[in-house]
Amino acid sequence: MHRIEIARATDARGELALARRGDVLELVVDGVFAMDSAQTSTEQALARLALDRLAARSGSATVPTPGRRVLVGGLGLGYTARTLLDDPGVGAVEVVELHAALVDWAHHGLLPQLADDDPRLTLTVGDVLDVVPARHGLDAVLLDVDNGPDFLVHTGNADVYASPFLTAAYAALAPGGVLAVWSCDPAPTLRTMLTEVAGDCTEVLLDVPRGSRTFTYALYLAERGPGEDSARP
Repeated sequence: MHRIEIARATDARGELALARRGDVLELVVDGVFAMDSAQTSTEQALARLALDRLAARSGSATVPTPGRRVLVGGLGLGYTARTLLDDPGVGAVEVVELHAALVDWAHHGLLPQLADDDPRLTLTVGDVLDVVPARHGLDAVLLDVDNGPDFLVHTGNADVYASPFLTAAYAALAPGGVLAVWSCDPAPTLRTMLTEVAGDCTEVLLDVPRGSRTFTYALYLAERGPGEDSARP
């Protein structure tokens, strides 16, 4: 099928391209396929599983105003944020995105599933390594900034999957909050580090068919105890 390029931009971090093949939207970063709209189930599951954990902790899926506060690391095509905003219990979503062009494309409607007029949504241009440690009292931190620790688009993102930043992300949670990380492959080292940071970590493996192949993606969820006042050392 013919590929039509919609937008392209280059910044200090590299090159982004947004293209369409028929009805499928595709995002490429530095020549590496990042994601497309043909299969977004795992990006949506990242949000849904975190919200389910929060609902289970509260004993109810109904949350009074001002609702849950969630930070998402990585905009992608907006499907994780869209899933969060579709939940009436969510009061505020901040998406932190490294590439200003991608945020600009969202503002101009090039990510059609992500409405830019929802007052609960904030799109922040920045590096999660800098932004997340400055936040506190979040109900959930969802990290989908790269393909996972073992298949990086940006080598600098290796720090996102290292213990110091994971500890900072965990510390940004309110008691009972959830830290969730997306990976394109099972990542046992990441699971071990999250277990060390939080005391426990759940691995969720999701099989996704693409053409004649089936890929196994992984989600990692760590929960902060309801009585915890600070992150584990």
